[in-house]
Amino acid sequence: MCGIKSSEELLKERMDRLVKAYLNKTPDRVPFVAPFPSIQWAAKYTGVTTYDICFNYDIQVKVQRKLLADFNIDGIDSPPAIFPGLDNALAVIAFIDYPEIANSLFLITGPIHDILRDKYTRWPGRELSVMGEPQFIGGEFMRPDEYKQLIEKPIDFLNEVIIPRVFESLSNPRSPRAIAALIKAGREVQKYQSVSLTLSSEYVKYGWPTISISIFGIRPLDYISDHLRHPTNVMKDLYRRPDEVKQATEVITELAIKHLRLSLPPLIELAKKMNIPFVTVGLPLHLNSMLSPKMYNEFYWPSLKRVILEIINLGAMPWIFFEGDHTPHLETLLELPKGKVFGLFEKTDLRTVRRVIGDHMVISGGISPTLLAYGTREKVYDEVCKLLNDVKEPGGFIFSGTGVALPIDAKFENIIAAAEAVKKCGVYS
Repeated sequence: MCGIKSSEELLKERMDRLVKAYLNKTPDRVPFVAPFPSIQWAAKYTGVTTYDICFNYDIQVKVQRKLLADFNIDGIDSPPAIFPGLDNALAVIAFIDYPEIANSLFLITGPIHDILRDKYTRWPGRELSVMGEPQFIGGEFMRPDEYKQLIEKPIDFLNEVIIPRVFESLSNPRSPRAIAALIKAGREVQKYQSVSLTLSSEYVKYGWPTISISIFGIRPLDYISDHLRHPTNVMKDLYRRPDEVKQATEVITELAIKHLRLSLPPLIELAKKMNIPFVTVGLPLHLNSMLSPKMYNEFYWPSLKRVILEIINLGAMPWIFFEGDHTPHLETLLELPKGKVFGLFEKTDLRTVRRVIGDHMVISGGISPTLLAYGTREKVYDEVCKLLNDVKEPGGFIFSGTGVALPIDAKFENIIAAAEAVKKCGVYS
């Protein structure tokens, strides 16, 4: 545990450190935000199944409480959090005129999967084994000849054509089955939110700060790729139907911006009332690493940039997860306002990131997940120190352990070794 420091002292120390880093400034040392555990890792560590975590809220709370307690060590500044939910951004645009509903349906949980019978996801104890990791698989739910409908009447098209195709329980939208499913889903969302509030209220007990209120945002071309056409088909569409893809992306961009304008102002006011420093908008990028610089700059970046700038203009912080290797596109980040963007990098070499973009944005990432799983404590300590010595200056860097969720074989002792390295090598002079 954290020596003789009180939870109040820990809270202030951790909060100050994280706030300075989020502001792209230099704290006393590099903050260590504990890596998100995969559901498999959390299940193995706590002796339950992934099915238990995904479908039993009481077990989910017990697992999260153990993580809050066990990771409460000197050197870690933000606890690991399990999120047994998968992307349901389709609902955000479909129900855009009702943001309180749209935002609450952004994630599909195991119980909601049972209720709505979506074809996007697979779950432990259902399509997977009881120790399987929840999977978002997407699919092709829009034909190539339907771009015109999406462009001309996007909301009608999503609600009348796509949602019935994606959700088996809503295949006949006016049926008693569909109405009952929506009511049940609403009740389930309330249960999930109640669990989240219960856990959030316990953070202070351990000295964990609440650094932000967060929602997810829409990445326009990813929306089409993930929820309508499937990535493989979108890659073909970029060559076969480039004008239609661009028009559809522009339509989704306008709706993504509308979503932000409806959702962010009340959250920013709430954050002020609760003394929470930031409101962040999560933007996990998917197609970025699949596109050449030419295709990225023509089809992907213009719409994403508009969304990012709108988030900043509204007073929130874009929290971007650069999945895969983003190296070919790093220089485009210099087009964004300095110090206003947070970026977590999965596979991009952080030394290259620092060299290319300097202190232009807040940078986050870590070492190889394989090293956390199979390396020795000594090797983990050494590699973390080398990384920090190379990238921590001039500030605005947050160590996240690794750039992805903790794999099932990651060793807790190696996370402790990483924390020790941060305490030693993450200090600013």
